[in-house]
Amino acid sequence: MKRRLVYKVLSLCLAFGVIGAMLGSPYLVSQQPTTQQIAPSKVPIVEARQSHSKISGKPIRITVPSGGVDLLVEGGSYNASTNTWKLSEDKAMYSDISVLPNNINGLTFIYGHGTDRVFGKIGNKNPPRGSEAYIYTDNGLVFTYGLKSVQNLKPQDTWILNDQQVGPPRLIIQTCTGLFSEWRTIFEYSFIKVVTST
Repeated sequence: MKRRLVYKVLSLCLAFGVIGAMLGSPYLVSQQPTTQQIAPSKVPIVEARQSHSKISGKPIRITVPSGGVDLLVEGGSYNASTNTWKLSEDKAMYSDISVLPNNINGLTFIYGHGTDRVFGKIGNKNPPRGSEAYIYTDNGLVFTYGLKSVQNLKPQDTWILNDQQVGPPRLIIQTCTGLFSEWRTIFEYSFIKVVTST
């Protein structure tokens, strides 16, 4: 009889223990256990640059829709003996010492005159932050970039071109601004995605 009573008491304790554990379970009250709680954070955007293979192409056209810019792109170079850059009256120039547009790394540098036929429209009225620029390449790719910042530099401030191979993929558009073209206005864009144009 004592043995039966002990079994009943143990059974009841066990039953209450299981019920109590279930009622206190975070899964039944829609909470995560305190040891597994995670602070809320933004879900990261998976971008094409996280691809395992590099996707790139030679730029042939650039557009900045919010600034009314749609230009063909030619190869540009710097002449060290004359301290001048190759320029066009109606085209943007891709600096041949910068990185081709790609989804992995590096700086793509495109520059041009501060005239209305080239980049004057965005130089005189900067596009809003976050607005997009598109680079079309000779192999049918379209790279999308979002405007991150705009800054005015003096002509001798060339640090922006340092370490072009490192860092995330990005685009710099540079043009001359100011009453006497005394500024080099830098539009820095972050890579968003790359798609095929077909």
